[in-house]
Amino acid sequence: MDIKIKEEYLKQAVKLHRENPVVDAHLDLAGEILLRNRAGERDVVKKYYLPHFKRAGLKLVVSSVYVETGNLDKGWENALSQIKALKEDVKALDEVILVEKGSDIDRLLKEDIIGILIYMEGLDCIEGDMDRLNVLYDLGVRGASLTWSRPNLLAVGCCRASENRQTKGGLSGAGIRAVKRLEELSMFLDVSHLNDEGFEQVCQVAERSFIATHSGSRQIYRSYRNLTDDQIKALAGQGGIMGMNGCKYIAGSLGGNHLEMLCRHIEYEVEKAGESHVGYGFDLCDSYNRASAALQGKRYTDRDDCIPDHGQMPLVSAALLQRGMGAEQVKDIMGGSFIRYFRQIL
Repeated sequence: MDIKIKEEYLKQAVKLHRENPVVDAHLDLAGEILLRNRAGERDVVKKYYLPHFKRAGLKLVVSSVYVETGNLDKGWENALSQIKALKEDVKALDEVILVEKGSDIDRLLKEDIIGILIYMEGLDCIEGDMDRLNVLYDLGVRGASLTWSRPNLLAVGCCRASENRQTKGGLSGAGIRAVKRLEELSMFLDVSHLNDEGFEQVCQVAERSFIATHSGSRQIYRSYRNLTDDQIKALAGQGGIMGMNGCKYIAGSLGGNHLEMLCRHIEYEVEKAGESHVGYGFDLCDSYNRASAALQGKRYTDRDDCIPDHGQMPLVSAALLQRGMGAEQVKDIMGGSFIRYFRQIL
């Protein structure tokens, strides 16, 4: 049975979300927009996301550009198409801007607008060509993970969320060069989806703070998509943030105890790393999966997400408050930690 939120804590959480910056550090938004465009839909953010963003008080959404395995043969073209689709979709929205520099973060905090920050979830598409990172930067991309849950020319990913096995192999020479080029360009590095060997190598070669945009604690739920205690401490020790993943296969809430498991992860991470190194990175995929299924003439009826949409984010904050976490800690977790990080790294 999941947590029942008392009205007093929900009201407190809604007030915190209204008065303080809120961040979701991972959403497959660019890919979903492209899928829906190909099905003939337009104004995707306005129709499917903007009301929920506003209800949650979101200030910053980090949109991944994720190339599905079936599109890798034309990965570069697919990635560019996603970036273009996202830009076209938000161009007419006065309340949404693309975030490319630290001053954009400052603007978000002063104005009634929402920022979208673009990053690459896996660099399969550059095929070892480091100059393509410069091209991506010029297009407004401001971060990257080396790989998704699969091997590529740069690194080896961990197993998929529905699996539970260790993968072998770390960063290649090209992967190390990619880390260096990202740092030269002031693009952030994301280690979610990287395997354990790769994480250890990143700790050795990275000179700037890196993050895990959508990973939980492996101690709370044994998934290789989650971080070990040593990894959590290493991430925090070099100034990084970890965003709590809201997929039931990663949170471990297959029994329906979604808020309970999200809170357990976050509370444990705060204990190990401190609230200034913990945030939200929910990786909500149900809408993406519905769009993908519809394009194939199918219906997607499963629920993989721990919360149904971004408008329900205050429920997570309320659950943390109800379980005894202080308001100042929750303010850091729901957005303060990532806002400070992105303002500094960009």
